[in-house]
Amino acid sequence: MDDTPTVDRPRMRTYVDGLDERISGGFVKGHVILVAGTPGTMKSSFALNLAYNSAKNDGIKVLYISIEESRDSLLTAMKSLGMTEIDESKIFIVDIGRLRLEHSDADSGRDWFRILKEYLKKKVETEGIQLVVLDSLTAVYALTTMENPRQQLFQFFGFLKSLGVTTILISETRLGESNRYGPHYEEYLTDGTILLKFVDVGETDVQLRIRIVKIRHSKIYHGDLTLLFKDGKFTVTTPLTE
Repeated sequence: MDDTPTVDRPRMRTYVDGLDERISGGFVKGHVILVAGTPGTMKSSFALNLAYNSAKNDGIKVLYISIEESRDSLLTAMKSLGMTEIDESKIFIVDIGRLRLEHSDADSGRDWFRILKEYLKKKVETEGIQLVVLDSLTAVYALTTMENPRQQLFQFFGFLKSLGVTTILISETRLGESNRYGPHYEEYLTDGTILLKFVDVGETDVQLRIRIVKIRHSKIYHGDLTLLFKDGKFTVTTPLTE
């Protein structure tokens, strides 16, 4: 366990059984959390699970922005995960097509960080959004001309923190880059970083593992945990047989 002192601050449950008690009760509200992993490691499912349950059980208004996947595709994915009672007055799912319609200069200017900042500020102020998911940060990079990535990201992350909402940023990593959680070392700018990865177990089995790299203002368990999804619920356990 990390020996960082725990600060008594409002927290948001992760809705992953067994995870909250390993991070001092959940994510600190207002923090920016990076969820990183290679393709197929259920990063979007992890975020959708948080969004759905936060809205359903805690009455939190959620804005889920998808850069790669359509809104209809995400709704289908949610239903396949057992999230059938979706309250669209609390969960706002917006895809890139909708953003392009609302910002005619999106493709010509390619300044997607500016577009996202304007859109997020408006939604937080007018809709009372408390949780934002950006899926994915990596896809934004593909749309944006980044002349000075370090400065642009510093400003963008600072803006996210100034909103006062909890933000989940999804980052796609590459196989073999176990010590990097984004192409520009985004983990140094976040309040928390979570890594999802596949681990070979024995000769035929593959397990999905989750590791809490850091969560500020929290005592955390740094070791690998097995992440399971069954009967519409995520659960973590100590790693099964190596």
